[in-house]
Amino acid sequence: MPATPIEYLLEIEHASFPVHVRDPEVIQAIAVLTALGCVEAEISPPLDLRRSFGDYESAVVKKITPEGINELAMEYG
Repeated sequence: MPATPIEYLLEIEHASFPVHVRDPEVIQAIAVLTALGCVEAEISPPLDLRRSFGDYESAVVKKITPEGINELAMEYG
């Protein structure tokens, strides 16, 4: 389990997309990465910041964006 959103981004860097996730903590990392523009993802039910992340059932990461690739390059070289 990633400790930070950037660590999750590193974890999926070479994944076969789409990546399906059901873990609420990972969904939270995906929500942060989506908000930062680092990934394209769908979160179900739709993201609502008033909800607890435990209420989310699943997320599907479609791809890492160019911004996400830049973040990885800055963080990990």
